[in-house]
Amino acid sequence: MASLLQCIECGGTVSSKASRCPRCSTKYPLGVKCTVCCKLFKRSEALKFVRDYGETRQPTIVRFFHHACYKQVSQVRIGRSRTSCPVCKHGIEFDTSNSVNCPNCGHHILTKLEKPSFAPCCYCDFPLNTRLEVAIKEVPRQFLDGWITETLYAHKICYTPERQEEEKRQQKKEQINQIINKKRQTKNFRLRQSQNNQEALAVSIILGIVMGILVGSSGGVILHYILGFGSTWKSAALWGFCSVSLLTIVTVWIARLFD
Repeated sequence: MASLLQCIECGGTVSSKASRCPRCSTKYPLGVKCTVCCKLFKRSEALKFVRDYGETRQPTIVRFFHHACYKQVSQVRIGRSRTSCPVCKHGIEFDTSNSVNCPNCGHHILTKLEKPSFAPCCYCDFPLNTRLEVAIKEVPRQFLDGWITETLYAHKICYTPERQEEEKRQQKKEQINQIINKKRQTKNFRLRQSQNNQEALAVSIILGIVMGILVGSSGGVILHYILGFGSTWKSAALWGFCSVSLLTIVTVWIARLFD
């Protein structure tokens, strides 16, 4: 349900579901959230960065920054940089490094660049360095034909209390989902095992009856007339049927245990 709020830009009344302020015409009457500190502030005071992936199916990413927050997370520069020697004033171009020697006079210069990491911040996507980074969590990622565990890093200033609470809630949710999935897998396993047991029982009974009739009964009759087994041929046939049937059922279940 919509409610009346105050426009962050002009202070006028605006609906909580309004897409534009009717007075100052801003498209963000409720403000924008800083990607680094997660605080709401005026769009007119924000730096806006748009990442467009072109024809790929990935959505366009729009990020807003406080000027001060942007200055903190963008201080690590990747690529070639320029400086000048404080002694001979010779211009120097160098790759990302925290120090460099002047090629003209050999003076050692500290570039004030931090050593970058291989992965960007998982929140602001700016380069990390060993002084500013913090490990968030480990996530599985598919690599070639298998899975590997990858650690997600972020700037310390980007890992706000709000995001820490969100990570805790997400981890708790994942733990609950794992428990639910484990119970579901156990239930499905027991159901499949019960179905297999029922199928094995039916197969063993049918096979026992068939083998009892074909082998047991006929064998009992043959033994009765040749060796005089049993008082009558019917009793010999019945004994042979029962013996072979039980033996077949037991053999089927033993074979299933070793399957």
